[in-house]
Amino acid sequence: MGCRSSVEISIWQIGLLFLLFVILLGVGITGWFRSGTLTEITTDPVTQPKTRLRTTKTQLFVEDIGYPPVLTDPSLYVQWTFLQMNDVYEMIALNGGKKGGLARVATIRKLLLKENPDTITFLAGDVVSPSAIGNSIVDGAPLNGKQMIASFNVLGLDFATLGNHEFDINVVDLKQRLTESKFEWIASNVYELNTTTPFHNVLPYKIIKIKDVKILIIGLTIGENQGSPQYVTITPQQKLSVFVFKYLKYLKNDLGLTWNVLVCLTHLDMYYDIDVVEKNLDIDVVLGGHEHENYYLQRGARFTPIYKADDNAFSVFIHRFAYNTKTKHLLIYSTLTRVTPKFSDDEITANVTNYYFQAGLEAFRRKGFEPEKVVCVLPSHMIFDGRSTVIRSQQSLLTEVLCKAMLLSSGGSVCVFNSGAIRLDDTISGVITQYDILRCLPFAPEVIKLNVPGNVLNRVLNKGLTKINTGMFVSYYGVLYDPLNQQWLLESTRENIDNSNLIISTTTILYFHRNTELSYLPIFRTYGSQTHSLISYLEKFYKKHHSTFRL
Repeated sequence: MGCRSSVEISIWQIGLLFLLFVILLGVGITGWFRSGTLTEITTDPVTQPKTRLRTTKTQLFVEDIGYPPVLTDPSLYVQWTFLQMNDVYEMIALNGGKKGGLARVATIRKLLLKENPDTITFLAGDVVSPSAIGNSIVDGAPLNGKQMIASFNVLGLDFATLGNHEFDINVVDLKQRLTESKFEWIASNVYELNTTTPFHNVLPYKIIKIKDVKILIIGLTIGENQGSPQYVTITPQQKLSVFVFKYLKYLKNDLGLTWNVLVCLTHLDMYYDIDVVEKNLDIDVVLGGHEHENYYLQRGARFTPIYKADDNAFSVFIHRFAYNTKTKHLLIYSTLTRVTPKFSDDEITANVTNYYFQAGLEAFRRKGFEPEKVVCVLPSHMIFDGRSTVIRSQQSLLTEVLCKAMLLSSGGSVCVFNSGAIRLDDTISGVITQYDILRCLPFAPEVIKLNVPGNVLNRVLNKGLTKINTGMFVSYYGVLYDPLNQQWLLESTRENIDNSNLIISTTTILYFHRNTELSYLPIFRTYGSQTHSLISYLEKFYKKHHSTFRL
């Protein structure tokens, strides 16, 4: 009897377990399909911030743009989003449409605005120059960045700081670009020449308010370019850590300003971004530019984050902020997003970018170029690195090939030119079109040949190498430097060139001739533009097929 009772209890337990299993299976299946609806609904908009709302469209891009933070008690936080770009010279997608494109960035911005209306878009310097399209003549004058300002106006840019390349263009055109901007420029250390008055309509600082949180934005600009001739005064980056300390003290004590969060919008060398945050612990975040490659560093006693995206909007940084109004604690959740064809073009932005791009191409056609024409297809191992940080500090494959092209067109034995003639500030590889070459050499300087005494060329080379990190850093070919004996040698004969009786057939460009010790020497002959020389050289040695390429 005892055994029979035990069996009855076991059967009842098994039945109960089976029933529980069926219930759990039903709940699990329901939860599975609910999670696949790509929708999260907030029932209490007061305690659950709008950033927690996700639409179907934004959820589709969650792997690319990330998602709002999940907070234990969202009611304690104010949340907002920053969208960051830097060093953007090209409006359209590059590399055959695979990378970048401001119309795609506009789409990303709209996705973020749907997620959180408190989304603010920043540009950390370098926009009006350099670019091939910017140098094209439209309606009788160079665009000089007009196309970029128009594009960012419709994209919805909110704030920008000045980069060193802003001062490539003349003062009249730059002030016109600043006036045309529907967004605000912020630069705390840039002034009218020899004054402490902020340059034109540029703001020295800006305070924005999101709900009860006040955010102070200051801008810092590298001082390596102040116009030619100089038309601004910029506090040098070597002094910026002290400058920022004094400036923040001035804002607090003299102007009586208060804020909860401090954002530094910078266009500086990374070394000085680090220097500024290490010596100014009040800074909460640095949104930076100038390096052209993405970086995320934490530096200083508070591990202040420093962010830089890739140039030409090949990537953007998305920063989601959550500020605890009770503890005053700031959280930052950042996502580096690649700008690819996965994001469709925003139609309004695309209309503007395409208009100016086509106008620029037509201007080049009037000058005899065929922008879409394929010049060559480079071998897979060849990459032309035209970034300023590279070509203004060392010899590179691009400078070597350009020198060879100039020598081929002129018949000289040695080539020298200023690296600032290359304005690509990018890398190119694979299929190379005429437009790529125009991007590289937008000013199309004339190639010339001189007969130069060896001792003069020796001095020019030595001086050129002292101009590191400037546009007058010398690129050369046909000579070698012997560090052991500290002398320049002809590559062909290994002869020391420091000899006034040695006359060297030297190829250069007109700008280098005019702005160096070569200026007193007569020009033996002119051979057309540096741009045409490079196109001809690449077509001769690397051309695989003749076609056009969709830009």
